[in-house]
Amino acid sequence: MGKRTSLTLSVIAIIGLATSADAVVNIQSLGASARSAALGNAFVAVADNGDAVFANPAGLAIVEGRTLGYTNVSLLFSGIDGDNLGQHVASFTQPLGGKLMLGLGYERIGSDLMSENGAFLSLGYKLSRNLQLGLTSKYLFWSVDDFDPADPLSGESAGAIGVDLGVLWTSPIQGARFGVMLKNVNKPNVAADVSGTIPSGAGELPMDLAVGVSYNITNSLVSVQWATRDLGGDSSENRLIVGGETKLVQGLLLRAGGSRIFEDDASGDLNAGLGYNWNQLMFDYGYHIPLDLTETNGSHRFSLAWKL
Repeated sequence: MGKRTSLTLSVIAIIGLATSADAVVNIQSLGASARSAALGNAFVAVADNGDAVFANPAGLAIVEGRTLGYTNVSLLFSGIDGDNLGQHVASFTQPLGGKLMLGLGYERIGSDLMSENGAFLSLGYKLSRNLQLGLTSKYLFWSVDDFDPADPLSGESAGAIGVDLGVLWTSPIQGARFGVMLKNVNKPNVAADVSGTIPSGAGELPMDLAVGVSYNITNSLVSVQWATRDLGGDSSENRLIVGGETKLVQGLLLRAGGSRIFEDDASGDLNAGLGYNWNQLMFDYGYHIPLDLTETNGSHRFSLAWKL
């Protein structure tokens, strides 16, 4: 397979698996760790681990102590041969006093020929016992290998700084939390003018809104989230996401989730996974498949988190 054909397939796979035409840093749509992905990424009102960096920075304020997490994703797209298509996600949390928590994150998705990346710096602040606020500053960038001097994208890269805002509120109803996340508040532009005639607004990442509620019931968790892509824009997309997890036996968790997209010619996705806690270590597995792209065979996520 030629490199140019392979690059095209890589781009198709990355964009397709992100279920969005502007797929830069897709973890914020699909989930970072295996746990959040297995819940369908209905995580804005959960956000109780390092994934808060990506899903809702306000949740950092309820994370206990220092944590370190890593996720490896295998994207089973059979049309690519030898391109090492995959995804890597890392997160770290560090308390900064009694009310402030720092979160760091990094993600790379792509192949040997093309990659999309994000570096995240987040702060979660406990405004009160029941109310937390969060802020994320992130650098989003992509790069293409120098594979063909005749191709305008060959050797190119571009990036921009984005801003996310989050709120997490523990309601008077025991076990119920509400979360709100406003992503890409400043609509960062990651376009590279390879032709010298870049259209106005090309490469501008849309502002997204996620609103959700989670409810803990004894040994189980249910989370429901409404996500709007391109808030107030011409290509707005609405998605309802439902996820849940339950404890099977001590330390072993079963998870499932799914979404429904309320747009023409779109359906949603299905997710499932397992988790196991052992002392200070957490092992998670998640499977995700977009129902409109079943030919990709979906993706498998493997996560390891450590409470330091």
